[in-house]
Amino acid sequence: MRERAVLLIAAAVACGGPRPSRMYPAGSDKDDGYGDLARMSARLSIGGGSDASPFAAHRRRARPEADPYGGDAYGDASDGDAPDGAADSAGAGATADTGAPIAPQGGLRAALPRYTPTTGLTGAIEGTVTWRGAPPPPLTTACGAIDNPGVHVAANRAVAGVLVYIEHVEIGRTLPSFGRPAVVGGIIAKRGCVLGPTIQILTPLPADLAIHGDATEVKLRVTQPAGTRPFELQPAGRIVLAAQPGVTRVEADDDSLAPAWVVAASTPYYAITDERGRFRIDELATGTYDVTFWQPPLATTVNGKLVYGAPVVVHRSIKVDQAHLARLDLALP
Repeated sequence: MRERAVLLIAAAVACGGPRPSRMYPAGSDKDDGYGDLARMSARLSIGGGSDASPFAAHRRRARPEADPYGGDAYGDASDGDAPDGAADSAGAGATADTGAPIAPQGGLRAALPRYTPTTGLTGAIEGTVTWRGAPPPPLTTACGAIDNPGVHVAANRAVAGVLVYIEHVEIGRTLPSFGRPAVVGGIIAKRGCVLGPTIQILTPLPADLAIHGDATEVKLRVTQPAGTRPFELQPAGRIVLAAQPGVTRVEADDDSLAPAWVVAASTPYYAITDERGRFRIDELATGTYDVTFWQPPLATTVNGKLVYGAPVVVHRSIKVDQAHLARLDLALP
């Protein structure tokens, strides 16, 4: 019966059945999805699979972890995706569009939470951030007059764009994930005389930080906890580097751009105040928490260059229980 079916199919093809499209080399101007890449994608691997198969299963090797919460802080460029001794295609020595070296990406692994995930938590903190004095005046730059990038004060003295977060918890919310939790933050874009957003949180770690350029080339200075590095951001270019726990400052080497600040931390509890200065952090366990308010520094201009001091970092301790909403208000500066 099987031989008869094969003969019937062969006869149908020979009698004018549809013929397969010609397969052009992948990436050529005639490759419309039927080329070498499509052919490789359509190959079916059955059974145990061999290393020759394009879909041979990756074999992970067991190795001791560097800490009890998920291993090395930034993973390993050859972790599971390359045999021992082989270099990962995005490993050390790879370059971004600008030619600057970037950190390994292929081996990034999600660290396990540094707390006990628990469902059904009902504790919450909410509050507002306000500004005591007169709102800071606009700045005169090469791009014209711009609002002070460090602080955004509304007419009711509410401060928008203040980062509020809790870094150390023992019991916390369960994060939704499929293989790896979704990363929050990690992108900075140059727009005229400003690098934005001015402040952001990047979590969870490990993660990458990407800096995107506009139509104008600029030399950047990136200061991370481990040190300062120069980069050249080409027009419409991109720089990618590994985030480091703590604060990263991205600015122009000639101080012509309003800087961007990134707070990198593995925390499930964070918020940024809205245009009315409000924030809320919920799904907290009962306990006492150290809440951090992180406000970028005010900027001034001297001879067309931006000058700024240290950011405003305020810590407030507050008790939380499951039955009452905790209130925490802050007036800056």
